[in-house]
Amino acid sequence: MNHQRETFSSSQPLILKSGTALESFNLIYDTYGRINKEKDNIILIFHAFSGSHHAAGKLDHDESSGWWDSFIGPNKVFDTNKNYIICINNIGSCFGSTGPFSLNKSTNKPYGEDFPEISVSDWNQAILFLLYSLNIKTISVAVGSSLGGMQVMDLISNKDINVKKGIIIGATHKPRQLNILFNHVQRSILKLNKSSDALKVARMLSHISYISNDFLQDRFQYNIESPETKISNDIVYESENYLSYHGEKFTKKFNKDSFVLMTKAMDSFYFDESKIDNISSKVLLLSFDDDLLFPSEDMIKFHELLKVKGVKSKHKNLKGTRGHDSFLHLTKEYKDELEKFINN
Repeated sequence: MNHQRETFSSSQPLILKSGTALESFNLIYDTYGRINKEKDNIILIFHAFSGSHHAAGKLDHDESSGWWDSFIGPNKVFDTNKNYIICINNIGSCFGSTGPFSLNKSTNKPYGEDFPEISVSDWNQAILFLLYSLNIKTISVAVGSSLGGMQVMDLISNKDINVKKGIIIGATHKPRQLNILFNHVQRSILKLNKSSDALKVARMLSHISYISNDFLQDRFQYNIESPETKISNDIVYESENYLSYHGEKFTKKFNKDSFVLMTKAMDSFYFDESKIDNISSKVLLLSFDDDLLFPSEDMIKFHELLKVKGVKSKHKNLKGTRGHDSFLHLTKEYKDELEKFINN
């Protein structure tokens, strides 16, 4: 598989939804496969909240394979023998695109918590700068899960780019009140303490909403954690150790300022229903029956809105394997739905 990592640098200002501007910005992105002469074999993949441009494969300096490695590659769901696949790290994140770690030229210091607030539409506007620089005007398939699914909703309703097919997985067209409160509590935890412990606890809270009780029960039952493998002395159950492990792992790759920015972007996403009239794409909506974060009823409601407006769309509620995070794990049913839609 031809796997490349590139950086796009824009000297043009990006005017944000908030009214502020980034005078220049960088986007780091990975590509898989090869672009054809007509430039009409593009699959654009949007990452979720804590994801990155590294969707598949493993370059020399990568510690592990990408987060959707079982989906992307030769003869896989997103087939690199036929398609040119692009995955871009959003601005405000912490994996190489312009974000809180970047230098603020007006102060000659990193932005930190002063990085301007961003939105889903800001992310897509930045991505359009990149696509235009590559002379890409048509997207064969745009696909995203969770926060990335919100970006697909926004993109397929944007008149400035032609998207033939859109796949929206485990997402919502407007924020749930409970999710707004969950995110508020997580940001409040970060305000209490600037150490990595605060970020760990905030992530542990969010991670609970990404999994399901059935997943925890099936995997851990009520097993007691071994004293030799306890992350901390107060842990009793294996499930507690699992959650603490994921909290600590998160602190090694993420930072609190990006956490705040991206949860606020999630909370502020309200899909403008009047923009449904702009959608010419065929749309596949996938949800999971055990998703606590964005329950299947959210996709059902959005599907109803699309049908009323005559958008060619389908919704399928899949059997989940671990709650919201089911979008990361390819089952036969999941694979079949994706391949039928992509190849039809």
